[in-house]
Amino acid sequence: MDYSEQVVDLFHRHIESCMYTMEALGEGIAQASECLVASMLQEHKIICCGEGNSGLIAHHLATNLLNSFQHERPALPAMVLSSDAATAIAADSSYNDIYANQIRALGQAGDCLVLCYNGGGAAATLRAIQAAHERNMRVISLSNMKGGDASALLLPDDIELTFPVDDRARAIEMQLVAVHSICELIDTQLFGTPHV
Repeated sequence: MDYSEQVVDLFHRHIESCMYTMEALGEGIAQASECLVASMLQEHKIICCGEGNSGLIAHHLATNLLNSFQHERPALPAMVLSSDAATAIAADSSYNDIYANQIRALGQAGDCLVLCYNGGGAAATLRAIQAAHERNMRVISLSNMKGGDASALLLPDDIELTFPVDDRARAIEMQLVAVHSICELIDTQLFGTPHV
């Protein structure tokens, strides 16, 4: 059986998702990069976390900031919340606090929380947002659902990037595209890195 037509269809759906995302979120993605740059210039850090497969997107963002994106540059102050610590917290306390406890311990006023998830946000996501606000941190959320409990918790200074994509796989792809865009914009703002 020839699956090449399905592959072509997958690529077409990816391209279509990119077009919708660009139109809906171009300005928001730029604002998110500016927010992160402002935080780092004031000697604060970026804390990243996420639910399920979107957690890998959060990890990827932190790695790109700590290491480098496309060009050599100094490491930037970012961290991803530890899954090892999350396991211990879940075993000893509650799964709902796996990120909130780490944010309360490590977050400082002026830091930014970048939170990746799908849908309206699980309890662990909701508690992470609450903990970030308790620490006077701004939140940047990346999700494929407008509204819901997580959206309701965001403050006016927070940035909500809602991807206009229903398909879960395409939504995660768009989160990755957004993260790469944010990384490139950060490098340009801080180092004047040329586009590739």
